[in-house]
Amino acid sequence: GIFLERQGTRMLLIAALSMAMTTHIVATSMDIAGLIMGFFAFEACVGMYFPMIGTMRSKYLPDSHRSVIMSLYAIPLNVLVVSVFLFAGRLGTAGAFAVTTVALAAATICMILLRRRRSQEARRNLKRLGSAFRKTYYAKAFSNKARPRTRITNSSMIEVVKSMRMSVAY
Repeated sequence: GIFLERQGTRMLLIAALSMAMTTHIVATSMDIAGLIMGFFAFEACVGMYFPMIGTMRSKYLPDSHRSVIMSLYAIPLNVLVVSVFLFAGRLGTAGAFAVTTVALAAATICMILLRRRRSQEARRNLKRLGSAFRKTYYAKAFSNKARPRTRITNSSMIEVVKSMRMSVAY
């Protein structure tokens, strides 16, 4: 759950920092060793990005709407790419890398916000689950004094968890 968002945040932060380092090197010294290290770190992050984002897509986007949502989010990305290519002469190499760094920093901030929201939902669901567990347990245990104490079955807890998922899903 939250582990995926935590790793994604770290990966995006490393990618943004490595691209910032590369941008600085391109703008100032053109040190080959620094450029290679920066690009290797960035490529390692790209290698982690695709499996992570595939898992997050399946986690957050419903199957019935996934293709439409991804197509709509591709439009601003393509506008950004085309505008950078159109203004590449004015921006220069360092400017193009700076735009990439800013985009990675924005993605890192969005991932931090997503992670914060997920942890708040997890805490809220844990409270609901504990409350539902206590209510179900005590209702069953004390509803009939002549009947011995009953235990909560797996099916009753599964129903509680399903109802929580339905209330949080959309």
